[in-house]
Amino acid sequence: MTIQEACEGLTIAIQNEIIQVRADQIELGEKLTQRINGVANRVKALDAKVDTKFAEIDARFDAVDARFEAMETKFEAKFEAMQESQNAMQKTQLEMMQILVGIQNKLDAA
Repeated sequence: MTIQEACEGLTIAIQNEIIQVRADQIELGEKLTQRINGVANRVKALDAKVDTKFAEIDARFDAVDARFEAMETKFEAKFEAMQESQNAMQKTQLEMMQILVGIQNKLDAA
């Protein structure tokens, strides 16, 4: 075997090794891409679940808010009725006091 034949054999072996390394790199890149896509799909699924849960929670908050507003409206109506009742009672008490003062004045004058 001559040096030229040995160099050619070595060159072919190196080229074959480089081709094999490149093929291995491509295969690893494909596997990595598949894993990344798998993770991305799982993240999308989890994101959809989270969005669904947030929508449910928002609906619950809206329902609670509507109930709170209804209770607030009822409370305000009852409070206004109570104030009107108190005002009427004070007016009646004032009239009664004026009648009593009038009676007292008549008794004092007589």
